[in-house]
Amino acid sequence: MSPATASPPPAGRPAGRPRAAVLSRERILQAAFAHSDERGADFTLAALARALGVRPSALHHYFANRDDLIAGMRGQLTLRVGDHGFDRIPWHEAAIPWARAYRDTLGRHPGIIAALATLPVDGEPESIADYNRIAEAFRRDGYPEHRIVPAIVALESFIIGSALDAIAPDDNLRPSRDPEAAPTLDAAERAARAQAAERGRSAAEDAFEFGLESLVAGLRWLGSDAGSGTDTGADAGSGAIS
Repeated sequence: MSPATASPPPAGRPAGRPRAAVLSRERILQAAFAHSDERGADFTLAALARALGVRPSALHHYFANRDDLIAGMRGQLTLRVGDHGFDRIPWHEAAIPWARAYRDTLGRHPGIIAALATLPVDGEPESIADYNRIAEAFRRDGYPEHRIVPAIVALESFIIGSALDAIAPDDNLRPSRDPEAAPTLDAAERAARAQAAERGRSAAEDAFEFGLESLVAGLRWLGSDAGSGTDTGADAGSGAIS
C-alpha cells in the first residue's frame, strides 16, 4: 500500500507507541518494592513518582499517602505468603509453613520490614483477613482468647527478626577479634555453625528452625490446660507490658 492510501490511526489514539506504560496499582506497588529494596523504607511518593516517570498527583489516584502505599505493600506480601491451612488444620501445624513462607517473603524485601512492622494493619483488607483466619484457628483449637493476639505477636516478632538475621553475616555472633575474651561463646558459635553445615543449612536458617520449633511448642503448652494456669511475666505483674 502506498503512502497516499495508507489508513490513518484510529480516531482518538495517537500514532506510534505510547510514551509510557499505563499506570496501575500493581505497577506502583512493584516499583515501590524495587525502590525500598534500593533505598529502604525512607522514601516519599514524590521520589517514587520520579522513578515511575509520572507526577505525584498520579499516584494519589491509587494511594492517599505514603502510609496507604505501605499498607498496600503489606497486602501484597500477605498474598505472597499465602494460605497455609489455618482454616483446615491445627494452628500449630499451619504455623510452621506459614512462618517459613513469611520469613522468606520478608527476606526478599528487607528495606521495608521496619515500616511494615510499625504501621497498624487497620484498613488493609488482605492483612486483616489473614490475621483473622489465624485467630479463628487458635480459637477453634481451644486456645485461651486473651492469649491469641500475644501468641500471634510473638510468632510475628520472631519471624521479622529472623528475616533480618537471614541477611546478616553467617557468623554474626562470633567473637572473631578476641575469641579468648569469650571462649564459651566462641565454642558455642562454632558448634552451631558446624551443626547447621551438617544439616545443609546456613546458621541463620538452622537457628530459625530451632527457634520456630521451640516457640510453637512453648505457645502450645501455654495454651493448654497444663500451661493455662502458669504465670508469665505479664500475668504475674513483673512489670512486663501486658
